[in-house]
Amino acid sequence: MTRQLVARLLHAIAVCAVVATSVFVLLQFAPGDPFATALDGADVPPSVRAEGRARYGFDLPPGERFARWTGALVRGELGYSASRHRAVADVVGDALPRTLLLVGVALVLGFAAGVGIALVQTRHHRRWQDRLFGVLTLGGVAMPEFLVALLAMTWLGARWRLFPVAGIGSLGDAAAWPVWERIVDLLWHLALPAGALALAVASRVARHQRAALLGVMREDYIRTARAKGLGEWNVIVRHALPNAIGPVIALLGLALPSLVGGAVLIERIFGWPGMGLTLFDALLARDYPLILAAVLLATLLAVVARTVTEAVAEFVVPRRAREP
Repeated sequence: MTRQLVARLLHAIAVCAVVATSVFVLLQFAPGDPFATALDGADVPPSVRAEGRARYGFDLPPGERFARWTGALVRGELGYSASRHRAVADVVGDALPRTLLLVGVALVLGFAAGVGIALVQTRHHRRWQDRLFGVLTLGGVAMPEFLVALLAMTWLGARWRLFPVAGIGSLGDAAAWPVWERIVDLLWHLALPAGALALAVASRVARHQRAALLGVMREDYIRTARAKGLGEWNVIVRHALPNAIGPVIALLGLALPSLVGGAVLIERIFGWPGMGLTLFDALLARDYPLILAAVLLATLLAVVARTVTEAVAEFVVPRRAREP
């Protein structure tokens, strides 16, 4: 167990190092810098440009800049965001909890809905319910998340006015509301962006879970459970599902990077002030320290999520399903 933990830790460090180095190198080939728009005007003296770039180290060679950034990162310093006029750590500290809330709610809702759909499909295998959900989940996998978000915003938000189309909370005196009203308001604003992400998760989980359930339904212990007189739902939920859910849990760790990547567009569309919107604005502003911190943090979350989901999948699978 200790050897596995050390191996996973070293693997996580290696992945983060490769991603950070790759992103840093790619940014060196990008045109301009955070001061390109503000300091490259004809009325700005060259001395002011040089002073602005020297203040944040943009006049140094790339190798020295990378060494300084790596040293600061080891000390826990993420640098200064020129576009936000704040420390990068403060910007990340404000935006990260909102993205974790969005992605976490989408992951929980998508997983629960996907498993539920797969149970219904397995119970009604090769019937119209199975075929209907099969078509719907295939469409959910094929349809881009941003298109789902735009459709939800157009119909559920702008046209039918069931949900707000932007922001994280209502304007006005919402800060003076009771706690429960603020929670309801937050969930109301969270419904569309989280639902758009959860649809893709539910579709993928449902298709993988259905295949895993159908695979174990041919096992001997399933026939034994049926011979004891258990109902079909009891057989599926109590005997088949515990032995088929492990690979689907592990799938969530692999799906999290794409979920975080989809959150960038979802947050931009709905104006959700999380890490996705922060990264999008940082790219437009060429805010390199903030871009590096956002990408590195997303990589770290993906690696941690994959490790945790693999451990959970190994734990929840019954012993008889792990034995050869």
